[in-house]
Amino acid sequence: MRRLLLVGCVLLLAACGRSEGVVADGGGSLDDRAFVSTSVEEGGSPQPLVEGTDIRLTFGGDGNLSARAGCNTILGTWRLDGDTLAFGGGGMTEMGCDEALHEQDQWLLGFLETGPTVQLSDDELVLTSGDTVLRLLDREVAEPDRALAGATWQVESLYLSGDAVSSVPAGATASLTFEEDGTLLVDGGCNRGRGTWVVEGDTLQIGPVAMTRKFCDGAPGELEAHVVQVLSAESLTYSIDAATLTIMADEVGLGLRQP
Repeated sequence: MRRLLLVGCVLLLAACGRSEGVVADGGGSLDDRAFVSTSVEEGGSPQPLVEGTDIRLTFGGDGNLSARAGCNTILGTWRLDGDTLAFGGGGMTEMGCDEALHEQDQWLLGFLETGPTVQLSDDELVLTSGDTVLRLLDREVAEPDRALAGATWQVESLYLSGDAVSSVPAGATASLTFEEDGTLLVDGGCNRGRGTWVVEGDTLQIGPVAMTRKFCDGAPGELEAHVVQVLSAESLTYSIDAATLTIMADEVGLGLRQP
């Protein structure tokens, strides 16, 4: 199993040291907005990303910036100096990646550190540094949030105690299906089960889940133990970001995604 640990800390900018996130050309504000890439160009030529990946930038209204290029998450701070994005590196997660993804992470970090110029037109963001142009679209436009009910969500990551996040054990899979009638179908990785679910605000209440009782060990058993631990908690919170669902029981939880 690969583990991901946050290294360093996210630096907070004091209000007196940070300009508002309004782009100089009057295109709007970046505060509390997320963007997903639509294209990358270098020297006027399209530059493909690693298959199945994109670039994601989230500009917090508190001056924090998170960036992803397919594997790890880059954490830092941001402010606008005229039409220039001033990025301050604060840390990066340490999830094991193959060489291509690692290089893409490093490319994005280096690009941000160059201080690219910013152009924002409604939902379209363009960052330019030298002959490199990164074009992005507001995440809510590019990828509207999915509905919780009526689809199967595949478990992709396990939130452990503290700041630790783990990928799903190799060779194991698990999923949750929230049916429209309030039935919850659970594939825990080894056994299957059924329960009930109801939402109140951002709180998810799971009724007792009856699981089959096949003996499970190894990766499937490890995954199932975590899924059952989360679903058995008295209080759960949830959030949906595009096709990603996060379910938390205090410090432990599940990261899921719709295919």
